[in-house]
Amino acid sequence: MSRILNIEKKKDEKFLRRKATELDFKKSTPKEIRELIKKMREVMEEANGIGLAANQIGLDMSVFVAKVEGKFYAVFNPEITKTSTET
Repeated sequence: MSRILNIEKKKDEKFLRRKATELDFKKSTPKEIRELIKKMREVMEEANGIGLAANQIGLDMSVFVAKVEGKFYAVFNPEITKTSTET
């Protein structure tokens, strides 16, 4: 299993708090992207998680995977387009 970074370690915290780089699809082959998603899913499941961002395993890219109600998702270059005042 890849090591999941933790904010309790100063070096990890610094990496986790910086903005991740957008994934450039022109620089990656479809096979490389599939392998990335497969690896991230495996790490997430081994940790009994429901979601995992690429930067949590030391990859500087804006990608996350999640499993919601039994359905698996991979999201690339997400953006917050609307916020709510409700918490």
